[in-house]
Amino acid sequence: MSKKLIGAQAAFTMLVPVYRGGSNPSRGVAGNPDVKRQTMTMQHFPEIGGRGPETAVSSPKTPGIATRVGHVAYTTSPIPVHATGTITVAGNIFAGPTSVLLGQFLLTSGIEFAIGGTEALTAINLAAAIDALPGYSAPVPGAAIVTVTGPFGVLGNEVLFQADGASPYNFTFTPEDGSLAGAEPALGPVILG
Repeated sequence: MSKKLIGAQAAFTMLVPVYRGGSNPSRGVAGNPDVKRQTMTMQHFPEIGGRGPETAVSSPKTPGIATRVGHVAYTTSPIPVHATGTITVAGNIFAGPTSVLLGQFLLTSGIEFAIGGTEALTAINLAAAIDALPGYSAPVPGAAIVTVTGPFGVLGNEVLFQADGASPYNFTFTPEDGSLAGAEPALGPVILG
């Protein structure tokens, strides 16, 4: 876990001539190479350590801050999409304080949300606690499944989303990798032209 923000520098285009084959000047115009690619458009996304929400470590081999290279990508249109995830309250017997970690927030059972008489009631209490957090929302669940909506953008897909404490297995998280998912814009590949 580490606190970080992800910045985005302006996109820039550079010339990168790539040819399909070698040239043969002795053949005249026919000996000129066929141009496969002429430009590459990319952005730098520097990570700013010590600020922002707690994030999941994307790679244990590189736990520090880095600068990523790519291009802002949307799947449909240039409208930001918030990250989402679900928490299923799978058990209602807590051996002690159990916390849900959501970005920079720590929601502890019996303190920030009450343990209800059933899984569904505990889910309602957890959803109310999440909905009160700035930047997050969770509508009242119909069953024991809490749908969480978090920040948008590259950082939205890395916001910490897991349980800790005495009974973390009372909660099942989707996605299971410890962070929310589905946020846009996302960091996509460079654009070759």
